[in-house]
Amino acid sequence: MSKYLIYIAQGIGDFVIAMPLIQSIKSQDSAAVIDIFTCSDKRRIGLNIKMMELQGDICHCYYYTKAEPFHSLMFLLKAGYHSYDYGIVLEHLNSKYMSSWPSKIIDFCCKTTIGANNLYNGATYKKSINRPDSYYIYDLENDILKQLGFEPTVMQCESYFIDKNPVSEPIIINHPSIVFCIGSGHVANEKLQNPYALSLKSWPTKNWVELGNKLVQRGYEVILIGGSMEEGMIGPYHDELDSHIISFIGKHSIKESYQVVREADLVVGVDTGLIHAAAMQGTATLTLFGPTDPSIVKPFGPYSEIIHNTVECSPCLGYDHSYTCTNNECMQGISVDFVLDSILQIFKR
Repeated sequence: MSKYLIYIAQGIGDFVIAMPLIQSIKSQDSAAVIDIFTCSDKRRIGLNIKMMELQGDICHCYYYTKAEPFHSLMFLLKAGYHSYDYGIVLEHLNSKYMSSWPSKIIDFCCKTTIGANNLYNGATYKKSINRPDSYYIYDLENDILKQLGFEPTVMQCESYFIDKNPVSEPIIINHPSIVFCIGSGHVANEKLQNPYALSLKSWPTKNWVELGNKLVQRGYEVILIGGSMEEGMIGPYHDELDSHIISFIGKHSIKESYQVVREADLVVGVDTGLIHAAAMQGTATLTLFGPTDPSIVKPFGPYSEIIHNTVECSPCLGYDHSYTCTNNECMQGISVDFVLDSILQIFKR
């Protein structure tokens, strides 16, 4: 029986992206004990634990944080010195803004450590993987499997499960249905001190409203999904929304949100967690890219399509200018009509 400790960043998308790797390890080492850890806090970690429970192959979800030093020390003591056979750092980008702490933690807890080289942060591993430019995250997962001595089976499936016990009672009743994932969490411009400020990955909210209204007029069931951020984004536009647009914002748990994007005929959104959850479960997706690089983080699977507006400074995420940008021209330059036409073309196929 081998024990694995895997670092995953705290977002929904980061967790979902890790599922092919975790399920591939489990399929080739059925007795594997897999634990994960992330950089989080007491308030946020509950969502990660819930996703872990839904997934089924992960035994424990730990976290560390500078804000809770005693907790972080207890995590290390509980994990133990070299008590794991393998430690893996699964990070997407080669950036100086990536912390070296995950590599230090698995070096303490694990006998063999595996991760991709990051020239900027000094992280080192016993088994290092060279990270070429535009290194697709699922190619990285296959290379990690090779370092473990396994077959590189990631991407051989059209979908993976992220909820081992899905319910059969549908949430979406009418079809054809299109779910909008309009929010992306704060990325890079949190300095604006506005809890509803659009992140660099966001498409203007007024565009989502216009797009939804046009699709409803063409007979599509349009559904909005999200939490408090999306509620703050859409609130000022409530009177402009067609009354036939359905809002699930703030109404569903993570399990139910997984189900909504699984049942949809198409999920349209920016580079965010639930659109990755949709693609991972085999749903057709259309993702709007600007500051992030689709060659690295394009959603999984054969039914994933993208719109990428490349401007001179894009992609910028992970570089210094992403932390000073307050005008995401890469996203604002994507027109409503272009997205609408792309959606209609998808439904014609």
